[in-house]
Amino acid sequence: MKSIQRRLSLGLIAVMVVVGLVMAQTSLWLFEVGLQRYLESGLRNESENLLVALVRGPAGLQLDDHRLSGAYQRPLSGHYFRMDLPQGHWRSRSLWDFELPQPGVGLHANLELGKTGQSLLMLTSEYRKFGKQISITVAQDYTPVRASFRLMQQVGMGLGLAALILVLVLQRITVRRALRPLETVREQIFQLQQGQRSQLDNQVPLELEPLVAQINHLLAHTEDSLKRSRNALGNLGHALKTPLAVLLSLALSGQLDANPALRRTLQEQLENIRLRLERELNRARLSG
Repeated sequence: MKSIQRRLSLGLIAVMVVVGLVMAQTSLWLFEVGLQRYLESGLRNESENLLVALVRGPAGLQLDDHRLSGAYQRPLSGHYFRMDLPQGHWRSRSLWDFELPQPGVGLHANLELGKTGQSLLMLTSEYRKFGKQISITVAQDYTPVRASFRLMQQVGMGLGLAALILVLVLQRITVRRALRPLETVREQIFQLQQGQRSQLDNQVPLELEPLVAQINHLLAHTEDSLKRSRNALGNLGHALKTPLAVLLSLALSGQLDANPALRRTLQEQLENIRLRLERELNRARLSG
């Protein structure tokens, strides 16, 4: 039979692993969603700054490079944009030879920039300026953030494992302390076998009270049955003494003088019965 300690440990491990994984994944997901919303506000500001940098020039609409962030000038800097107008589009120099994905209006995550290994968080917004419809897409390298999330997951798993081990150790100590009353009951049962006590102590934890009460009831019932048996045996012994004495007297009478062998046999058997009866009566008195 499996031990209570092992069953409790396995059950606790299963519950903690399931609950821990659900809570960890939910927390990370909520944190990532919140972070994406925070980064979205920054991307929206960048998009609006690009819209402001769009000015009228001698040749029509053009971008004012002085209003653009220097990150858009460095190749693969992690900050990119693309601006689409009816007559064409502009793209940041940081894109180098790559093109931004175009999934549609709104915030999009986990989009790859070619084979650069960069995972993008991208926002596409629609504007209208100078009577023209303008679509501005700004993107940010999301790879460092995802690496931080993986690190957080590893740290979280390590802390969770340490917490699980600590809880199992504390649970083992707690269970051992909780099972000490059972060891006390076992010792008292051994004392019952040695005749050092007549019943178990009633001062036990609430969970053990029915068991101890049932054992004490069984002991009382057994003791009562033994007492009745001893009384019946004593009564039987005393009742047999008189007939036995009569038979011994008959064996010694002159009626058996003509048959000495029969007298001797009767005397031997009756003496054996008397001795056996005395032994049983003495044993009953001692056990009582």
